[in-house]
Amino acid sequence: MINTYFWRDVLNKGAILSLLMVASAIFEQCAVVYGGTMSWMSAMGLEYVASIVVYVWLAYRFTKRFSLQVMELQKEVKMFTYAQGLSYVVTLSMLTGLLVGLGGYLFRHFVVGYAEYVEATIRTLQRVLAESQVPASVMGSYKQLFAQLASQPEPTLLSALLSNIWSYMLSGTLLGLLVAGAVKREPQLFNTDDDAEE
Repeated sequence: MINTYFWRDVLNKGAILSLLMVASAIFEQCAVVYGGTMSWMSAMGLEYVASIVVYVWLAYRFTKRFSLQVMELQKEVKMFTYAQGLSYVVTLSMLTGLLVGLGGYLFRHFVVGYAEYVEATIRTLQRVLAESQVPASVMGSYKQLFAQLASQPEPTLLSALLSNIWSYMLSGTLLGLLVAGAVKREPQLFNTDDDAEE
């Protein structure tokens, strides 16, 4: 019963988080490809911070609500362990990473075009560095980086998905360590109304 509810809740809440993060990723890619100025990069930085704050808050809220539902489903000893909270956040993050990776890949390869995306990224970085008045001695190392970026083979869908899942799994684990500690509930031997909130 609890396992079924776990997966249903992860799929529902993962879809919400994925919509948020896919929209964030597409905005950031548009800022690089179609904006390409320092002001666009500043806006992208602010949007990135805001999306992370909202993601963390939603992950906490979803995990807390899940913990309360699990407590309600239990008939005798009512509890929500640290491991349950951690596994919920990590699984939620991995699903989000999968869907965000898929959305970002489709946008880069089929809306923008991968070659155009790489060229636009290099142009934007060059423009930002020029506006930042980076010393000419440092620009040499950046030129090598740009050459490496331009020569990189186009990533496959599988490699893009695995990379995104791995990234979200690591960040989800760090977030889960904190969230799980905040929402865990010790065994309740007697049914009280204290946990009926929310």
